[in-house]
Amino acid sequence: MVAADGPGLPAPLAAAARRLHERLTACARTAPALAVALSGGVDSRFLCLALQREGIPFLALHAGGPHVPEAESRAAARWAEARGLALEVVAFSPLALPEVRGGSRDRCYACKKALLAALRERLASRGLPDALLCDGSNADDLHAHRPGLRALREAGVASPLAEAGIAKADLRQLGACWGLEDPEQTARPCLLTRFAYGCPPEETTLRRLAEAEAALAALTDTDGRPALGDFRLRLCPEPVLQHERPLPPVQEQVRHILRASGFWPCDLRQTARISGFFD
Repeated sequence: MVAADGPGLPAPLAAAARRLHERLTACARTAPALAVALSGGVDSRFLCLALQREGIPFLALHAGGPHVPEAESRAAARWAEARGLALEVVAFSPLALPEVRGGSRDRCYACKKALLAALRERLASRGLPDALLCDGSNADDLHAHRPGLRALREAGVASPLAEAGIAKADLRQLGACWGLEDPEQTARPCLLTRFAYGCPPEETTLRRLAEAEAALAALTDTDGRPALGDFRLRLCPEPVLQHERPLPPVQEQVRHILRASGFWPCDLRQTARISGFFD
């Protein structure tokens, strides 16, 4: 039971754990089966961990495609295997969708709608057409610009964390208490969010973006911390590198990576808030 550790938690976290327990058990009571869309980010991993702690069986589904770095898909699969989760990997490419191909402002909605249909199709092929599909949206997402939320509502997808009022800070703290690996994992939205609206994505460009961001993420300071902090490499359509921490200590390495990946010249822009821009 998720709330079993309640007495050992600070009161606000214990209350959050109780709300989550109630929401997850309600989902399990009302649905013939549960499935979770596992991106590999901290939110969906925490949801899987919470369900495991409740002893609620579920099937995890991970969608891999050109908009998701291969390294992230491999990491999600390794995590699921280490946790003993049943995982289905669903091949999905949104690049044929007109809204995505044209860089429409509705691309996130269109992509999410098509993705959910692909996950439903996989569930049906596994004999689970009536399974309740859950995602890891948290309470903070309800107050942010998340075009895909409309697709979730229309498809009848449950968001137990958001429904239980679990914010990002809550799940990070609870995750740390419950042994979740890397509870401070930074958000890495899909690569399509790096493209300005109206800028058409191509598979080769997506691959170069993934490689460049992986190389940038590997840069560390003298204490072993990520040298750039959180960051995004954007195409506006000219390249823009948003980075959280000062650049000078690794400036030459950054320029080398961007040149080698074909994203130079590039506007190097230190900003306090990294999320935003597109979707």
